[in-house]
Amino acid sequence: MIGLVAVNGAVRALAAELHAAWPDSSKVYRASVGNCFGPPEAVQLALHECEFVICVAPLPGTVRLLDYAGPTSTRDKGLLCVDPLRRYVIPVSSDPATAELAWEVAAVLGVQPVFTNRRDPRETALAELTRQALLGPGAAAGVPTAAPTEEPVLRIPDPQDPDDPDSDLTVLPRTLVLGIGAGSATEHTEVMRLLMDVLRETGLSRQSISRLATVAGKGDHPAVNWAHWCLGRPPVDEHPADALAAVPVPNPSAAVGAAVGTASVAEAAALASAPGGELVVAKRKSAHATIAIARTALRGRLTLVGLGPGPHDLLVPRALETLRSVSAVVGPPDAIAAAAGLLRPATRRIATEDSAGAAATLASHGHAVALVALGDGAALSVPPGPYDVLRVPGLPAGPPAVPEGAPA
Repeated sequence: MIGLVAVNGAVRALAAELHAAWPDSSKVYRASVGNCFGPPEAVQLALHECEFVICVAPLPGTVRLLDYAGPTSTRDKGLLCVDPLRRYVIPVSSDPATAELAWEVAAVLGVQPVFTNRRDPRETALAELTRQALLGPGAAAGVPTAAPTEEPVLRIPDPQDPDDPDSDLTVLPRTLVLGIGAGSATEHTEVMRLLMDVLRETGLSRQSISRLATVAGKGDHPAVNWAHWCLGRPPVDEHPADALAAVPVPNPSAAVGAAVGTASVAEAAALASAPGGELVVAKRKSAHATIAIARTALRGRLTLVGLGPGPHDLLVPRALETLRSVSAVVGPPDAIAAAAGLLRPATRRIATEDSAGAAATLASHGHAVALVALGDGAALSVPPGPYDVLRVPGLPAGPPAVPEGAPA
């Protein structure tokens, strides 16, 4: 198990990004400065429960926290430090397993790994970074990552903590396709390093990538497999070379055409997996890899569902089927609470008084959304947009059901 220690609220996004890469083998420890569960307590608990511990904190603070925990707690543990400004990862332990994990962190976050080979890795890593002037005044604790991110489709404050942006519910559109070109000389982390550079430059979010695409025969390439793993295991499409050759692209290459049978791999594959879409990032190259990003042209679906005034197990089958098939259910808090027991665990539940606006925003970005309300739903309405609108009555037609034992 990998323990991810976020020393304060400003670095929780980085810890969450790492956790998304290893959802089944990592755990986030969210410290609160000035609270009874502060950074020292978070580090000690992570050391007790996990084989590896990654502190998202400046290196001097990480060293102090590990010294506070004591040599007994840190013995035989894999220890790493991730810079809050998203510049580097440092293995604080010197064993091979920790070094390998540092490379994985570097690939996931697109940061620079910093290694030392001296006897005391904690002291030498600090000296090395100081020598390189990497620990300037801007690296203090509490400084959020400077990497830009794509604006979410929807951001809703947490009603329990409306002043903490880290607690907001954000919904990003999963409409991007990553096209990949990789050859025999491509290193297994090269595509991810190139992708992270492109995402930082463009402001797009890795969470919006819904699938990968490449030429037939490259789906099991180590660089494609690594990107597939780091991005949360999205589907990987393999397109025949002759099919890619028929896709118009802005940057064809005669050399690639002679070698592969198609003048474009990354751009053509991205467009082939996004029918009707468009390139948002043209071909970018590293030493031995190419990537391109296309956005799919999706038409959303917005279904208006009345939940009825009484027991919700009386809903008609079509209403139940709708609630269990959509990716998000939006409505006032009382309606969301009433529908909660009818939804799949993965369905987003968005409780807001501006439910019509929130549902329309999501649907306009290609999501399948249900807008719910208590009662028959007759008053539900949404503005026109690039989505199909359906209306599903929650209760059967006819007089309302009378509870057993009630007077007629």
